[in-house]
Amino acid sequence: MKRNDFAPSKGRSPFGTHIFLSKILDILDREDGTKGLILAVYQLEEKRFLHFSKAFKKMVGSKSKKLIEKGWDFWFSNVACNESLMVTNRVRHFIFEGIFRKPMALKYHIYDGNANMIFIRHEMVLYNLEDCTLAINYLFNISGKERIERVLKTTNGFDLNNGPDQIDSISPREKEVLTLIAGGYSSKQIADMLYISNHTAISHRKNLIEKFRVRNTAQLIKNASQVMEL
Repeated sequence: MKRNDFAPSKGRSPFGTHIFLSKILDILDREDGTKGLILAVYQLEEKRFLHFSKAFKKMVGSKSKKLIEKGWDFWFSNVACNESLMVTNRVRHFIFEGIFRKPMALKYHIYDGNANMIFIRHEMVLYNLEDCTLAINYLFNISGKERIERVLKTTNGFDLNNGPDQIDSISPREKEVLTLIAGGYSSKQIADMLYISNHTAISHRKNLIEKFRVRNTAQLIKNASQVMEL
């Protein structure tokens, strides 16, 4: 896929989309605690962002204008360097290649509008309307949680929910593969997304099964989900 596939296209927004967005705005304007919701709406057919909530604009500042102009490419350019490839691949496969269309969830670091790095949880859900497909992006700033957990670990704290000792031996790459396995991706799909060989992806899967001392992938996901967030 070429990079310009992520660029926004110029075109009219379908009538049904306007109705949908007006309903979203109505929800966000109510006094029910939704004003702080960090939300971005992206239309697949038009390849552009249609709407950002006020909380989203506050988080990214003036960058929201460039997001409208450049689309996902600009968003990826603000992700932490060591996580950018993973985030780009996950979003690309989810939105544009349609390998799996169940809700996507990611956690990664990104620079906000003040050039501060924050830790976010990014959830994306696809909805088909009569005239278009929308990707609804929900973002949660969990930087505070990350800082608290870092303090606890540096003061020799121990998470009683953190399960078996072998979790400590899982590499960042293995954790990435494990997250994709839990997302339902096959070894071949994981290899394509991470730009590794199919043999390497299979090896990571086998190593994870051994480290968790389980017999198969189903047990791996079940046990891993009980002791870590996937």
